[in-house]
Amino acid sequence: MFSGEESTRIESDLPREEMEDAVADALSTLGHVEFLGRTGFEIRARRLESAFANVIINGELTKGRKSGQWTLTVTYQVNPSALCWAIAILGFLFLLIGLLILLVPLGTKNNVQKMVARAVRAARNDIEDEIDDRREG
Repeated sequence: MFSGEESTRIESDLPREEMEDAVADALSTLGHVEFLGRTGFEIRARRLESAFANVIINGELTKGRKSGQWTLTVTYQVNPSALCWAIAILGFLFLLIGLLILLVPLGTKNNVQKMVARAVRAARNDIEDEIDDRREG
């Protein structure tokens, strides 16, 4: 129902396995990161969910066109839970509270959006800083 996407380019000559580990560490603030297949991953963001909102976060780590360049994309979706829909339907039947209760997932979406954006930027910065440290060291 409410969704968004954050994407960034990361300059790094790390091999894929190390990049996946670095991305998983950097995005762990959102939840448990699990890579699926060659490029995709999912994040189990249970702590971002509530009784009124279900959160789905997926992502992709792809090699860029240039050597040493990666693209990290994270998409998220916040949906009303079954409880939220039940209250919305009952609320709509009895009062206009039903429509107002649907704003709860929107607030959750805004929180998820901020956290995803912060985590994606942190991932880029952490990985690029590590590469800079290796070059200097």
